[in-house]
Amino acid sequence: MASDKKQAKRAKRAKAKAKQARAVRNNTPQGLSEEMLDDIAEGLVAILWRLAEAEAISQVEMLTTLIIETGMSKAKTLDDEIDNQIVILTTYGRKIVGRPENWMEDAGFLDAYAEAARKLGREELIEAWHDAHDF
Repeated sequence: MASDKKQAKRAKRAKAKAKQARAVRNNTPQGLSEEMLDDIAEGLVAILWRLAEAEAISQVEMLTTLIIETGMSKAKTLDDEIDNQIVILTTYGRKIVGRPENWMEDAGFLDAYAEAARKLGREELIEAWHDAHDF
């Protein structure tokens, strides 16, 4: 069982994520043109294709590609980076036939994620990933 401090941190993070999700659901993006939205959609599709190509080699290769694509240079914080990865992997998992809803909680997936993070010298992602999924 996690310590009281860690549980409080997780609860605070879950509350912030829920608030952010509500804001996204309830507000349409302002200042984004149709062209900008198309660019965002094309970028997501391109990432999904790269993940599929990399997964044909191995799950570790797919996760290595994901970590590179969502690196800290594109995210403001480690939590933002992990959140982006979760969104992309959730979308990716839905597009794969027969992929169970909880596929990112599988021990094999977690081992592959840890291996990919270590391969890239990003060990801090391992604990952040567990924190994001351990509410």
